Amino acid sequence: MVQTALRESSRRLLFASFIIGAFALGTSENVVAGILPDIAHGIGVSEGSAGLLVTAYAGTVTIAGPLLTMFLDGVRAKRLLIGSIALYLAGSLLAAVSTNFTEALIARVLTGLVHTTVLVIFMTTAMRLSPPEKQASAAGTITLGLSVATVLGVPIGVFLGQHVGWQSAFALVAALTAISLATVVATFPADAERPERAPGGRLSNLRGLGRPQVVLGVVTTALTGMAALTVVTYVAPFLTDGAGLDSSVIVWVMLAYGIGCIVGNTIGGRLANRQVVRAMAITVTATLVVLIGLSAWPGNKVASVVLMVLVGLAYFSTFPALNTWVAKNSEDLSPNLALALNSSAFNVGIALAGWVGSAYLNSDGPVERLPLLATAPAAVAAAVAWYLYTAYGRTRAAQPGRSDADALVDGSTGGV
Repeated sequence: MVQTALRESSRRLLFASFIIGAFALGTSENVVAGILPDIAHGIGVSEGSAGLLVTAYAGTVTIAGPLLTMFLDGVRAKRLLIGSIALYLAGSLLAAVSTNFTEALIARVLTGLVHTTVLVIFMTTAMRLSPPEKQASAAGTITLGLSVATVLGVPIGVFLGQHVGWQSAFALVAALTAISLATVVATFPADAERPERAPGGRLSNLRGLGRPQVVLGVVTTALTGMAALTVVTYVAPFLTDGAGLDSSVIVWVMLAYGIGCIVGNTIGGRLANRQVVRAMAITVTATLVVLIGLSAWPGNKVASVVLMVLVGLAYFSTFPALNTWVAKNSEDLSPNLALALNSSAFNVGIALAGWVGSAYLNSDGPVERLPLLATAPAAVAAAVAWYLYTAYGRTRAAQPGRSDADALVDGSTGGV
């Protein structure tokens, strides 16, 4: 990945803008669920109809993310990022002044349209501006913004939505987005030249996504997300009906869970700096072990709380390694497109988790046994991750993206 020179003060300020931007996107993506009744009342629709705003955002992110990234591949990063953040700001402002369902729906589609593009450029730029031995941690700074949004952004947005008005939650997102945009305009390094296209253009990039390293990395992302979110999506009934906790405790458990996410993201980045594919295998396996632990003590209050926090820590520790692995194995073609696909895989994992968990609970499966259901995709993800370590984890790659056993990872650089 070609590096770009930038003064340390400007680099730190730019990275701060990336974290603020990711925080805004994470808050916007997740806050709707917490203020759904307020939105429904404000725009005069049922809560079921208001729930479509969540579906519209997630669906747009999953489908439009890779397509838009592929279509815009080759546009200079600074121009593309500024345009994308500006569109996200426009959508957030529209949400903040919406008075009916149509306006709110358009706002969610506009923001969902560029969600992936913004995060991917944040990530690839952070890696490009960092030395090789710190690129995984640099990628982790972006997911750090998302995890902090889970801990602080969503509760703040819910508080504003319930006490000031639901539009105020999106006004907060708009303000944070504007700060990120202004800082990016001021500090983002000018592109020296238009990014080079691989021979064969977009078709070659699409073929590059078929590399075993990229395909298996994306599969690992989807399976790990499905495993963790199978439990996290239904954390409230799992802790109340399954473990017998009072519902008033849930907010504190989720706060601790969010702190675990931040700690895990930081640990995962440092592990991946040393050797990315080994870190991927270790962190995915840690997620499996924690889920097995939840399965081993069904209905135990203390174990359920402690292990739920560890789920957040273990799961978020996988992000830096998974993203860095996918980006580095496609850097000679289109890391932006590969990371966009990886982001969609994450959302596919979430969707599958919701569907599998719903089907299990609707068939009268005991909620305290839900983690056992999650161990199956986690076990497959761990097996794939260890296969990647066995096949590609011992020596340095001679050429980016080679799929033979000699295209391996240098343990000292944390890159592929």
